[in-house]
Amino acid sequence: TKITNLKPSYTRHEEPKLRVFTRKKNWSPTIYTVANSEIQTDIIDKAYYKINRSVDDLEVISYGTGSEQQTKLSYDVSGNYFDLDMTLLESGYMYEISLAYYLNGVYKEQPEKFKFRVED
Repeated sequence: TKITNLKPSYTRHEEPKLRVFTRKKNWSPTIYTVANSEIQTDIIDKAYYKINRSVDDLEVISYGTGSEQQTKLSYDVSGNYFDLDMTLLESGYMYEISLAYYLNGVYKEQPEKFKFRVED
């Protein structure tokens, strides 16, 4: 998993559309695949995000896996994505994005964490 367009910092006035690239675990392309094609992303139907403040690990935005699913990632032909309203976050802090996927009846938090800072 990777957020392909995550910047190191944002202002509180931005609302970026963050793109998530995923591929199967232990995926190993052949040299032919790498040389002749663009790597395709796997779409996860039920993917969710949460945001923690890094300095004290305060959960600012929780996984929205209930009936409203407010943190569920959308998807299109290019893969999964979500819009993040930076006005919800306090400036001057580093934040961390975590992702969880609902696969085979179980929520599985991904080991990758994605950090960014919010400035004035």
